This record gives sequence, structure tokens and C-alpha cells, in this order.
Amino acid sequence: MKHPETTQVLLMAHGWGYNHRFFDAFILSLPANTRETTLFVCLEAGYFPEQATAGLMVRVNHAWVHHSTEALHSLVLAHAEVPWLGLGHSLGFSKLLDFSVRWHSLFSLHGFTHFTSSEQQPEGTPPRVLARMTQKAEQNMAEVLANFHTRCGHTADWATLNEHALLADLRSMQQLDAAVALQTALAHGADFYAWAGTSDDIVPLPLARACFNHTLGSQGHTLYTPAAEHARFANTPARYTDTLLPLLAQH
Repeated sequence: MKHPETTQVLLMAHGWGYNHRFFDAFILSLPANTRETTLFVCLEAGYFPEQATAGLMVRVNHAWVHHSTEALHSLVLAHAEVPWLGLGHSLGFSKLLDFSVRWHSLFSLHGFTHFTSSEQQPEGTPPRVLARMTQKAEQNMAEVLANFHTRCGHTADWATLNEHALLADLRSMQQLDAAVALQTALAHGADFYAWAGTSDDIVPLPLARACFNHTLGSQGHTLYTPAAEHARFANTPARYTDTLLPLLAQH
């Protein structure tokens, strides 16, 4: 039997405290034709090493296959003629911007371009709050992660933790400023869309609006605001797919 031709690549990136499995329910909720003609790729941070180490996860025959991050270059070359879509959750959205992919569309799920507040950017988590969380994580990462999952509205299963990777990404959010990177990624005419939950304790609506309203407005788009917690996409993707599905099939 001939396999359907790949018509688009969806490069995804999960947020802090999760892994590639965050997107499983979403993929399974897609129409069969979309699943069969989309190449699903996920940037994997390797927080839960018994499930996957850091690198790239590629969905092949309904299963995730691990590759090195360097394999992304080969994938870009092999699929240069089809649209590349980027879907990032939370910190994962800014990670997508680190890659020089010529995007057709970028989607932010509860993402941000900065996380902590400052005089220039008053919306965000006070740096001292993130510093306290980091200090606690240095002492008891498992407890911090469990509390974080509770606040997110979705618990990820894990047996072991890569505390070094978790701490490194947690610390990175203190100084994160990806606003210029977003504009660079969109410079070739990519469309940009963003979702922010009305019940999100991690990335509240004011922060999401501060990060994205100007860019969305310049494209004639508005922020989607489902009634959802920070990681509810992982187990109730239907709250998002009414707006997301048409965007996955618009080219």
C-alpha cells in the first residue's frame, strides 16, 4: 500500500516539566487525513530520561522515534518544498525561535517572549518568585515539579528526572527575551497565532497580551483565549482545535 504523501511538517516543542508525549492526545484528535499527511516532529528536552533523552522525536508509523537534534537539518532539506508549521507550548514556543526554519505559520500555546517582569516589561512573574522556585528546585526538584503540574492542570508521568536539564531551563527564563527572535522568524511573511488560557496561573492573560498583541494586531489576528489552565491542551485539545484545525489546513 502506498503511503500518503507528506504535505506539511509540524515541528512542536513542549514546555518546562513535560516531554513529547504532551502532544499525543492532540495528534490522535486530528482528522485521519491530517495525521496521515503531516510529519510530526518534536523538540525533546529530555527531562524524563527513561522516556526520551534530549534530541528530536519523529513520529513514524504511529510511534515516536528518537534522533539527534542535528537530524533537523536533514529533515528541513528533505521537506523543503512543503510548509513548515511551528507549534510551541509555554517555554517551548521560544525554543522554536532558536531554529532557522522558514516558517509558514507559528502557533504559541500559552507561550511567551519574556517570562519575568522588569521596569521595561512590567507584566510577568517577579524575578524573586522565579528565583525562589529555582532555589527550591535545587533542593527538591520532584516536589517543585509536582506542585508545578498541579498548577498547570495536567500531570506528566515520570520515574526519573534529569535535574540538570530542568534547572538549566528554569534558570534561562530569568533573562529570556525572545521578542526580536519572534520578529526575525516572521520576517519572511509567516502567519502567527497565539492561545492564552483565562485560567492560566503560569502565563496569565496580561503577560500573553504584552508579549503578542502588537504582533498579532499587525497581522489582523487576535489572541485566542480558551477557558483553560496552562497545560490543559495535553488532555483536552478539543478546547483548541476548533480554532487550530482550520489553520493546519489553510495552505
